[in-house]
Amino acid sequence: MNIHSSFLIPHSSLSLYVHVPFCVRKCAYCDFASFPGREADWGRYFDEIMAEIRLWSETTDFGLLSEKYRIKTLFIGGGTPTLVDAGYIEKTIDACRRIAPFEPGAEITAEGNPGTLTPGKLAAYRRAGVNRLSLGAQSFDEGLLRSLGRIHTAGQIGEAVTMAREAGFDNINLDLMYALPGQGMDQWADALDAAIALGVEHLSAYSLIVEPGTPMAARVALGAATVPDDDAVNAMQRQAIARLDAAGYRRYEISNYARPGRECRHNLVYWNRGDYLGLGCAAHSLLGGRRFHNPESLDDYLAGVRRQDEVRLTLRDEMEETLMLSTRTVRGLDLAAWENAYGAPFERRREAAIGRLERGGLIEIGGGHLRLTTRGMEVQDAVVLELLGENE
Repeated sequence: MNIHSSFLIPHSSLSLYVHVPFCVRKCAYCDFASFPGREADWGRYFDEIMAEIRLWSETTDFGLLSEKYRIKTLFIGGGTPTLVDAGYIEKTIDACRRIAPFEPGAEITAEGNPGTLTPGKLAAYRRAGVNRLSLGAQSFDEGLLRSLGRIHTAGQIGEAVTMAREAGFDNINLDLMYALPGQGMDQWADALDAAIALGVEHLSAYSLIVEPGTPMAARVALGAATVPDDDAVNAMQRQAIARLDAAGYRRYEISNYARPGRECRHNLVYWNRGDYLGLGCAAHSLLGGRRFHNPESLDDYLAGVRRQDEVRLTLRDEMEETLMLSTRTVRGLDLAAWENAYGAPFERRREAAIGRLERGGLIEIGGGHLRLTTRGMEVQDAVVLELLGENE
């Protein structure tokens, strides 16, 4: 057993991610691998997904996966998976069972856009075993939705949740965005209240990141859009923490809030550095201490290109990733698990940095964990660099 690559996660558990890169149109902020106007490629793409699944069901590069693993979670993301015919999703989930058996009660999530859901699609997802939905609401303000390039209306968010409940879904996430151009604190508070009123089990609240090459970046560069400054961004984040906590949603990661027991198990695998296998265009994997990914180009994936830039992580790589990912969570870094995995107490040779960060109110140590405070999470990258000794 490789204790480093399975830090905090039983080695027998495997998570799967399937990327569906199709969408109606590209959102103004999006730099993900998503491709509008490629409906003619849907069938061919899912044929390639089936071929990749067959490959992984037969490979022995990491040991035969069906003998070594049980699938803990499956996340079908995009793009807009709910855009394509539901039959593709059913077929994909069924095929994934060839890679390894599913654990009892495995979490199976489908991501989607409220404007692409129908009762028929939702019924098909349920038949296929999907038990969690993640819907990209982003905002409840019609003007902001239009400026983001979203294809749905505010009203369709509530309609989608109602449809999902009628189809039997009892675990629903809504994605929300803040720090948007033209978004004030009142609008953000209204979005939070609207999401809370829908009674979903999980909320993700992400600050807008203006990615180079996107339409949003062009608007900002031309002065046609102005994003809030850091103080405003932090104020919006704190508004979310307070409002959601009062409504019974506990923050468990920098951008994620859940009712008790409804944390996203799939994302926890990422933050705890469990083994996961990505299928489809642009999907990334961490398996047996090795990282690799599929090509971001849809055409390259359709041409059969797979498993690029494979690298075996060094001990230093694993330690850095463990620190960076664990400190994103409210639980923080498990100090005993660190010492068990890496052979030395975390505090060794970090005493000065830890002292500075504690005095600055950015970290706290207690209950066997090192965790970031609310202030610390606002500058998580800088805190991690300090703990790694990069600022010495």
